[in-house]
Amino acid sequence: GIYCESDSGLAEAEKLGKMLGLSPSRCNRFNEARRNKFLMNECVSNYGLNTVKQRMCTTVEEALDFARDIGVKERDDGIYKEEEEKEKYFMNKLSHVRKNDGEVNEGCLGSARNLSKDIGENGKYCVVKPFRGVASGDVYLCSNLSSIESSFKKIHRTSVFGSTTRELNDQVLVQEFAYGTEYALDIVSRDGEHKVAALWCYDKRPVNNSPFVYHATELVDAKDSLIGEMICDYATRALDALEVNWGMSHVEVIVDHPQHDHGPRLVEVNCRQHNTDFAPLTTACVGYNALDMFLAAYLGNVNDDEQQTGRNMVEWDDIPTLPKTNTHGAIVHLVSHTSGILKNIQYDKLYEIESLPSVVAMEIYPNFLEVGSFIEKTVDIRSDAGWAHLINEDEDEFKADYERIVELMPLLFEVESDEKV
Repeated sequence: GIYCESDSGLAEAEKLGKMLGLSPSRCNRFNEARRNKFLMNECVSNYGLNTVKQRMCTTVEEALDFARDIGVKERDDGIYKEEEEKEKYFMNKLSHVRKNDGEVNEGCLGSARNLSKDIGENGKYCVVKPFRGVASGDVYLCSNLSSIESSFKKIHRTSVFGSTTRELNDQVLVQEFAYGTEYALDIVSRDGEHKVAALWCYDKRPVNNSPFVYHATELVDAKDSLIGEMICDYATRALDALEVNWGMSHVEVIVDHPQHDHGPRLVEVNCRQHNTDFAPLTTACVGYNALDMFLAAYLGNVNDDEQQTGRNMVEWDDIPTLPKTNTHGAIVHLVSHTSGILKNIQYDKLYEIESLPSVVAMEIYPNFLEVGSFIEKTVDIRSDAGWAHLINEDEDEFKADYERIVELMPLLFEVESDEKV
C-alpha cells in the first residue's frame, strides 16, 4: 500500500498507486472529490446523506445571489460607525454560547456550540472559503452581504492549496453555515471495512477577532451513546460515497440538535491522519490508536513486530468497530492572545499548567520561548502557541484543570507592543 501524511500529496499518492498497480486492491482509486470540498459535498449528497447548501461562485454577484437565496441579511442588526465596530459586535454575539443541554454528547469540555441558539434562529449565515485548504485557512464566517463580498475578494485569484501547477482560485466556495456541535473522527479502512479509532469533540471559541479558534479537542465515547453511533454511521457512509476503501481518514461533521431534521452534516473528509500527536492520548484512553490500526489493516498479524519493538501488534479482527473510552482525555490547544516582539515569558504560569493533575504532557513551540522573536495571536490551529495533553478519571478535576488552563492562556506571554484581546 501507499501512505501519504499530508493533504498536498494525496492526489500524487493516488496516481502513484495506480502506476504501481496497487489500485484498487491495496489503495484508493484516484478521486478528486476527496480534496475538492465542493465536489466532496456534492458526492456525499448524491449518496443520500445530509449536507449543507453550497455554490461555487466565479463572481461576487454569484456569491451574493446565493447568500440572498438562503436568507443572509443585508446587514446585521444595530448601527455601526466603523467596520471594526461591526466586527466586534458580531464577535461579542458569538461569545454568548448555549450550554450543553444533555441531549448531545459534547463531552465534558465542549459545551460551546459554534453559534448560540438565539443567533442561529435570528438569521442565516454563510461560510466563504477556498475549495481546497487545511486548518481553517482563509475560512470566513459571514453574517451579512457586505462581509461576503470582502471575504470573496480575499480568496479570489489566490493560489490553490497544494497545487503544483500554480493554479489560482478562479472560483470561491460559498456554503450555508451549519449550526451545531463539531466532531472529528479518526477512521481506518481495510478493503472497504471501516473502523473508528477515535471520536473527538471540538471546543472552538471566538477570540482574536476569529470566530472558531481551537481550545480543546476532547475524546468522547462512541460506543454507548446514540449520538456517537449516529455520527460514526454518517462518517463511514461518507467514506463509502467517496470510495475510500483503504488507509486513514480524518472526518469532520457538524451535528445539530438530535430532534431536528438535519442530523449530522459534513464539514470535510481528509484522507490522511489527524494532524496532531494523538497516539499517546488515544492509547491511554482507548487502549489502541489509529497508527496501530493502520499497521494491522495493511500488514495483518505480523508477529516479528513484537520482537523488534517490544510492542504487541493489534489484530484487525480484534479491533471493535467503535471505540469506547475508559477515562477522560483531551488535547488542549494553547492560544496566544498577544502579537508583537516577545519580551517576557511567564514561566510561573507555564509551570502551573504543567503541574495540574490532569496534564500528562505539554509542549510550547520554540518561537514562543525565544525572547526577541515575533509571535502572533492564535487565529487557527497553525498559529497555536503549543499544546497540552489532559487525562483524568475524575470528571470534575478534568474540567477544572481545563478551565484553569483557559484562564491562564491570555497571561502566558508579554510583548513589547501589547495588543491583548
